[in-house]
Amino acid sequence: SSGINAEWPLRPGLHVQIFVALFLHEYFPRMLTFLLLLVSRISADVYSSFENVKNINHIENHLVKLLGEYIAADRARLNTLETFQQYVIDSKQYTDPDEYISYPTNQFNVIHRFAADWNNLDKWMDSQNAEIANAYDTYRSHFPDDSDLKGAVKAIHRLQDMYKISAGHFARGDPLGTINDTIRGQPFNVKALYVFTKNAYDSEDYKKCAGWGQQAFHQLQTLQEYTPQSSMWFDVSDHFAFCLYKIGNVEHAMEVTDEMLRYHPTHERLLSNKAYFQDSFLPSLGETPGVEKRSVITDPPELLNLHEISGPEEVPITYVPKIYPGADQVVLSEEEIERDIEDRYYQFWSKRVRRYKRLCKEQAPLTPEIKEQIDQLTCFYKQDTPGLILKPIKVEVVWPSPRITIFYDLVDDYEANYIMKLAQPLLNRATVHNKETGKLENAEYRVSKTAWLDIDIPADTEKIVKRLNRRMEDATELSHEYAELQQVNNYGMGGQYEPHYDMKTLQDIKKQNQNSMGQGGNRVATLLFYLGEPLSGGATVFTESGARLSPVKNAAVFWYNLLPNGNPDLLTRHAGCPVLAGTKWVMNKWFHVNDQMFIRRCDLDENKKEKSTDCDSALIPLL
Repeated sequence: SSGINAEWPLRPGLHVQIFVALFLHEYFPRMLTFLLLLVSRISADVYSSFENVKNINHIENHLVKLLGEYIAADRARLNTLETFQQYVIDSKQYTDPDEYISYPTNQFNVIHRFAADWNNLDKWMDSQNAEIANAYDTYRSHFPDDSDLKGAVKAIHRLQDMYKISAGHFARGDPLGTINDTIRGQPFNVKALYVFTKNAYDSEDYKKCAGWGQQAFHQLQTLQEYTPQSSMWFDVSDHFAFCLYKIGNVEHAMEVTDEMLRYHPTHERLLSNKAYFQDSFLPSLGETPGVEKRSVITDPPELLNLHEISGPEEVPITYVPKIYPGADQVVLSEEEIERDIEDRYYQFWSKRVRRYKRLCKEQAPLTPEIKEQIDQLTCFYKQDTPGLILKPIKVEVVWPSPRITIFYDLVDDYEANYIMKLAQPLLNRATVHNKETGKLENAEYRVSKTAWLDIDIPADTEKIVKRLNRRMEDATELSHEYAELQQVNNYGMGGQYEPHYDMKTLQDIKKQNQNSMGQGGNRVATLLFYLGEPLSGGATVFTESGARLSPVKNAAVFWYNLLPNGNPDLLTRHAGCPVLAGTKWVMNKWFHVNDQMFIRRCDLDENKKEKSTDCDSALIPLL
């Protein structure tokens, strides 16, 4: 069903006609030439013999028969191509291409069409058409392939998990329905829904499989694009029934199997499955009063809750690190504390993941201590350098510990667009540092493309970069001497970066030795620019402290990764949540600790944090 001919209901025998069309398209001219040669051999004085005229009459009958078959089959081929063309046109009813491609269902549909259809379409077209052939040669290297399709499926499943979105919302083209009902994309067809069903089945995620299978099966029953004899109808129904059984819904699994047996009454495996389901089925002792019995065959999916998506979960406090000494605390070294926190982090990994997911979806409830501190935070205009007197920076302190600051309009629209345009041809799949091997590699927990704005850039671009560097120094008051080059990241459908630290922890340094940090030392601070705003999703969340920041175009978020004593601040673990709709452009600037000794001085109290923040209460995680 991966080819183009599985996209629409085809009348019986059309596959044969299309095969004949392709065959005749290739060989009909040769056959015609051969027959005409036969005619030419008897063409001299044909009129003078009745038998000669009789022979060429038979030849003409044969030729007109072959020509008719060729025209009929070729018309079927062209009709199929025309149907595909109209299907694509109908799915692109938009005025703004960028807006169209912002919705995850539309992004998936485009990738799916290329992987399943456009990659094979040249076989259906006239190979002698030079314009089409040249276009395919030019564009072929840009076509998404099966690996892109698999990545897109994972992205949709990631969004489904993260934002608690049912398969039904995706199937209808409105995954943002629970957030903004006016934002809609193109719905998924049966073929796309089956891709998700099969992927969930292969991953043994039977709840998801049942949810997607339910949507695909419902389309089969209502739209009737595929006959029960088609492989698509059988495959969807087969996977749906099995996944229903695996999640304990044996009654509906039997119902779907019985529906399949109506059209395939002698199918041995179906008969075996039915017997197995019957042995496993424990019928209820009676109907539940007031509850209407539902049918998976006739009732719409919204009336049958298969519990594919669990509701929001309360995430309890798992561990409050005792970093600072007190009457009831054991004084530990920084390295012992860090190791203890990391051990507990992975010990309670599933709870930490749920916490990350909840923060991505919404700001979770805070403790009274954190609320009180947030109420005391301020916003102001920064004018303490000569360059800021005429154009001050709008500053807001949004979180107490770690102290997180937002600089609004730190870049303007022209600069943001210029940086994005400059980065586009340089983008490559983002990599992560493997702590075990020391090598850079791709990872599922970081899905984006990255570009470094190298020093080898045009002069006009260098002016903009230098101007930005001066502005960053004015905003952060940190030296740019050992800062890294600007790193630009573009996040697409489901793009994310799961919880991580920007700096190297004490354990990292111990494993990789001090020299691994280079001449500049550890990353003392992060300045994160939002060059654009996604339509939905893409928040920056701090999983240890509970801070959640939604992207604001042209703003930059700033925090210190190191405490004043130079040790890592373990509350700075943060993540970039998956992009639900639109695209997310960010630019990172990492400042290093060397050359900051006279700018960010050590305090006499080695445990002191930024701006005299109440450290102990700030360590209490969100509820």
